[in-house]
Amino acid sequence: MGFKKHNAPPPRGTIGPRIMCLSRLIRQKFNEAAAEQGLFSGQQDIIILIVEQEGITLSKLAEKLEVSTATASVSVKRMEKAGFIVKRQDKNDARITCLYPTEKAKKAPDNIRKRMDELEAQLCRGFTSDESDALSDMLDKAISNILERSENE
Repeated sequence: MGFKKHNAPPPRGTIGPRIMCLSRLIRQKFNEAAAEQGLFSGQQDIIILIVEQEGITLSKLAEKLEVSTATASVSVKRMEKAGFIVKRQDKNDARITCLYPTEKAKKAPDNIRKRMDELEAQLCRGFTSDESDALSDMLDKAISNILERSENE
C-alpha cells in the first residue's frame, strides 16, 4: 500500500495515516515536477505570482507569500541566477525594484500544471466520476472538521 516496510499498515478505517502517506507521495511528485523546470520546492509559488503579476515588487511578493521580505529576497536572488526572474527599476520611482518573469519562467507553470493534471488522472485511475466526486467531498468534510476544531481551541 506504500507504507514503510517496517510499519504495518494501520487498521482498516484509519484515515489519518493514509492521508499522510498520500500527501507525502503527492508532495514528492509535485517537487519532481518543479525540479524538472529547474525549481526548488516552494519556488513554483513565486514563479506563478510573478507570471500572473508581472512587475510585482519584492515586498508585495513577500506579503502575498506570507513570508518575510528577507526570505523572499533569498529565493528571488537564487531564481534570478537560474534565469527565471529579471529585476528592473520602476519607471516612476527608481528606488523601487520590480520583478519580471523570463520566457523560461513563463513556461514553468504550464509545465508543472500539466504534470499535476497527469498525477490527478493517475490518482483517480479506476474511480468512476461519482466515486471521485464522493472522495473529494469526504476530504473536504474532513478538512472542514479539522479546521473547525482548530478554530474552537
